[in-house]
Amino acid sequence: MLGSRISLVALMVAAAPALQARAQETLPDIDIVATSPEAGAGIEKSKISTNPITISRNDLDRDHALTLTETLARRNASININEVAGNPFQPDVTYRGFSASPVSGTPQGLAIYQDGVRINEAFGDAVNWDLIPTVAIANGDIVSGNPLFGLNALGGALTLEMKNGFTWQGFEADGRGGSYGRRVGTLQYGRQIDNWAAYFAFEGIGDGGWRQRSGSSVLRGFADLGYKGDKTEFHLNFTGAGTRLGAAAATPVDLLPRGGYGSVFTTPQTTNNDLAFVNFKGAYEATNHLKFNGNAYFRQFQQEHVDGNLAGVETCSSQAFICQDNDPFLVNVPTNAQRRLRDVSGNLIPASVLAGGVPASVDKTKTDSRSFGFALQGTYDEAIFGFKNKLVVGGSHDRQHVDFRGYSELGVLQPDLSVASTGLVYQNAVPEGGFQQVSVGGRNFYWGVYALDTLDVTDKLTVTAGLRFNSADIALFDHRGVSLNSNAVYQRVNPVAGLTYNFLPEFTVYGNYSEANRAPTALENGCSDRLHPCMIDGFLVSDPPLKQVVARTWEVGFRGYHPIGPDNGRLDYHAGLFRTESTDDILALPSDVIQGRGYYANVGQTRRQGVEAGATWRNDFLALYADYALIDATFRNSMTLNSGDNPYADENGQIHVRPGNVLPGIPRHRVKLGFDYNITPEWKFGLDYVFTSGVHLAGDEANLDKTLPSWGIVNLKTSYKVMDNVEVYALVQNLFDRRYYTFGTYFESGALAGFSNPRTVGPGAPLAAYGGVKVRF
Repeated sequence: MLGSRISLVALMVAAAPALQARAQETLPDIDIVATSPEAGAGIEKSKISTNPITISRNDLDRDHALTLTETLARRNASININEVAGNPFQPDVTYRGFSASPVSGTPQGLAIYQDGVRINEAFGDAVNWDLIPTVAIANGDIVSGNPLFGLNALGGALTLEMKNGFTWQGFEADGRGGSYGRRVGTLQYGRQIDNWAAYFAFEGIGDGGWRQRSGSSVLRGFADLGYKGDKTEFHLNFTGAGTRLGAAAATPVDLLPRGGYGSVFTTPQTTNNDLAFVNFKGAYEATNHLKFNGNAYFRQFQQEHVDGNLAGVETCSSQAFICQDNDPFLVNVPTNAQRRLRDVSGNLIPASVLAGGVPASVDKTKTDSRSFGFALQGTYDEAIFGFKNKLVVGGSHDRQHVDFRGYSELGVLQPDLSVASTGLVYQNAVPEGGFQQVSVGGRNFYWGVYALDTLDVTDKLTVTAGLRFNSADIALFDHRGVSLNSNAVYQRVNPVAGLTYNFLPEFTVYGNYSEANRAPTALENGCSDRLHPCMIDGFLVSDPPLKQVVARTWEVGFRGYHPIGPDNGRLDYHAGLFRTESTDDILALPSDVIQGRGYYANVGQTRRQGVEAGATWRNDFLALYADYALIDATFRNSMTLNSGDNPYADENGQIHVRPGNVLPGIPRHRVKLGFDYNITPEWKFGLDYVFTSGVHLAGDEANLDKTLPSWGIVNLKTSYKVMDNVEVYALVQNLFDRRYYTFGTYFESGALAGFSNPRTVGPGAPLAAYGGVKVRF
C-alpha cells in the first residue's frame, strides 16, 4: 500500500507537462528583517548577524494555513509544534527549545509581537495562537539574539505585520470543508481612496475535532483604517476574537487500544477565549534621514477554563466523609477528622455524594486581563564620517491588570471517563492543602529603553551593537484575605554585539553575542513554594519571589545564494551554530506534597545548543527545500525532583537529574523537506515531509524511561485556477495515516482499575482531507 501511494505521487509529478508551460509567478526575495518591535528599524538581511526566519504571505497562501503555526510546522526545522492542549488551534510552539505556549504555567521563552505590541498574555505570558487572524497577516520574522524585543525573548521573538488598505486591495472569499466536520469561511476586503485606505478581514471556523470531545469554534476579525501623507502615516486597527475550544490533553497508553486513537481521559476540558484589541500606530518622517514610529494600544482578554480531573481525595476511614489524601508534610494533624473536606459553607462533605464512585474534581478558572501601553522609536540613518550608519533609539511602557478566580467542584468519574460535578464547591480545612478558592489580582508595570547601531565599516564588513534596559514591577494581590500577596521588581541591561562580512554579494558570514532576560510572572511567583503546591494553570498560594532568568546566546554561521542561470534557477543556503546558556531557569515541577499539584522553581543552569542548516532551489516552475536542525537541550547541574508516577523513580518517588540530562519534550533532530511544482500555469502541486525524533516524557527529567518513538508525516496540497479570479484547492494531511505522539507525561495509574501503565501520550492528527474554493476580485 505504501509503495503504491508513493508511485502515485511520483507519477503525478513525472507525467506533468511541465516543460510545455512554465508559470511566470516567482517568489519575491525578502531583504528587510525587523530589528525591533516597531516598524522602520529593519535592515537588509545581509547585515543581520544572526539567522532570521522570514514568513511571507506567499508561504501562508501556499499552505492554505488556517493558523500561523501550520506554516511554522512545515517550513523551518528549528521550530517544533505539538498539541499539549489537544487542540489544533492552540498548539505549543518551540524555537530552539524555547516555548510559546497557550498553556498557563508553561515557562515562556519567546516574545510574540503583532504590529509592534507584545501579545504574550498578562497572566503567565501565555500565547493564544487562536486569537491571531491568519488571513490578515502580511508577513513576519523570527529573530534570535536581539534583546531589543524585551522580556521573554530568551530564545528569540516572532514579530508579525498585519495587512492594511495600502498594502492589500480587492475582495477575496475562501470557503473550505472536509474531515471531522471542519468548515471554514474567510472574507477580506481592502480599498484605497486618495490618502485614505481601509482593510477588513473575517474568519469563521468550525471543527468537530478528530479526538473525542475536542470540537472547536473560532471567530476572529481584523480591521484597519489608515491615512498616508507626504511625511506621515497613521493606522487605527482592531482585532477581535471569540474561540470555544475543546481540549483533550494526554491519553493513557492503556486506554488507546480499547478506546481508539482519538480517545480522551477525564473530560470536560474546555477553554473559552475572548479578545478585544485596539492599536493606534503612526510614522513621521522628520527629514530624509530621521524617522519616528510609535504606537499606543489597549488589549482586553478574558478566558474561562474548565478541567475535569481525578481528585487527590478519598473516603475517610470512618466511611462517613471525604478526606484529603494523607500528607506527611502537614504537621500537627493527628487524625483523619482534621483533614476532612468542607464545602464553602464550612460543612463537612459526606461520602454519600459520591454514590460509591471514584472521586474527581471539576476545576474552573477565569482570567480577565486589561493591558495598555505605548512605544516610541526614532531611526537615524545619515552617514557618519563617510560610513553608512543606522541608529535606532526607542522606549516602551506597558501596564497590565489581571483578575483571576479559581475553585474546584467535587465530581464523580463516569464510566466514559468524563467527570460529573456534584455541584459542591469545596475547600480544605487545612489551607495549605491547595483546595481553597482563590481570587487574586495581578499588576505588571514594564518599562524598556533600547538603542541599536548598525555601522558599515567597509562595503563588506558591518558591525552591530546595542542594548536594552528592562524593568518589570510584578505584584499579586489577594481578594479573599488569604495573604496571597507578593511584589517584586526585576531590572536588567541586556547587550548585543554582532558582525557580518560579505566575502561576495552572494556569500555572508556572521557572528553574534546577546543577552536577554525573563521576569517571573505573577502566576509563577504565586506558586513557588514546594511545601505549598498549587494546581498549575490555576490555584495560588503565598510564596517567595523567584529569580529572573538570564539567557546568553552565541551564534556563528554563513548564508548565501548562487544564481545558476535563467533556466536553472537559484540556490539559497545557510548553516549555523548556536548556544544559549540560561541561568536560574524556571520550570514547572510536580509536587512531592500533594498528588496532582505542582510549583515553580529556579532549577539552575540549562543549555540549548545546536546546528541549523538548509537549502532552497527554485526556478520558474519548481521550488525544492530542505531544512535540518539539531537541538541539544540539557540540564547543566544536579538536582533531585519529585516524580512519583515515573516507574523508574526511587522508593521515595524521586528522580535524580545529572548534568547532561536532556530536557523533556524537545526533539534532538528535526528534518523538513518539500517541493512546490507548477504542473501548468493553472495547476500547482506541493508536498512536504516533516520528521521529528522522539522526546522524553515530562516527569522524566533524569532520562530514566524510554523516549517516545520518532515519527515522520507527509502532507499534500494542490490547486487549480479555473479562471483568473477563481481557484479550487485540496489538502491532505498525514497522507499515510501515521500514528505518532508529539509529547507525553505520567499519571497515577493505580487510582483506576484497568490502568497499570503510568505513561500518557499526546497523539498527533491522523489522515485528513479538505477541499475549498477561493474567489478574488
